[in-house]
Amino acid sequence: MKNLIAALIVNLGASTSSFAAVDAQMEDLYQKATKAGGTAVMASYKAFKLAQKEDPSDPIALFYLGASETLMAKESWLPWRKVSYAENGIARMDKALTIIEEMDNPGCSSQGMPQDLLLKGIAATTFTKVPKFFNSFDRGFELYHELMGDPRMGYMPPDATHWIYCGALQAAELEGDKELVNLWGAKAESHGISNPCGDVKNSD
Repeated sequence: MKNLIAALIVNLGASTSSFAAVDAQMEDLYQKATKAGGTAVMASYKAFKLAQKEDPSDPIALFYLGASETLMAKESWLPWRKVSYAENGIARMDKALTIIEEMDNPGCSSQGMPQDLLLKGIAATTFTKVPKFFNSFDRGFELYHELMGDPRMGYMPPDATHWIYCGALQAAELEGDKELVNLWGAKAESHGISNPCGDVKNSD
């Protein structure tokens, strides 16, 4: 039944998505940047900067431009550039999320995950891990609360969402909220993820 519901979610999103500038290749470009760093980050930043320039109304392109800017902040050697990239990136991501949250159906990513879930997960992870002086932790923690309360999370394959549960648990630990750690850990377990920050298992 879970697989059927997940397929319906994917098909609905794919059939009605209004934005196509960010395709599978560009999503892969961003994922490569998060893992490889260096020149991959610059390639991602340039690609999404161009995509956002070509279609300023596309919130998905705006979001990934912001996400790429936060990666640029990590790569920059100059302190003022680090701060500038991070501030701009966080602001763009948050603005894009606001637009997306007001949409009836933002569609799905190329992997089939609802765009709003995926982008909230990326933003929550980013916002709760940047230095505290950016004052973005509370916003990121709020996004984790929204994600943990979204029933669609339970219909997604464990290997698609384990990183969100991992980030949520880490954020709850930083908050010192043991009750929330236990609650979200149990929720992950019920969705087939016994170790969110490690290996995951598939569930039917």
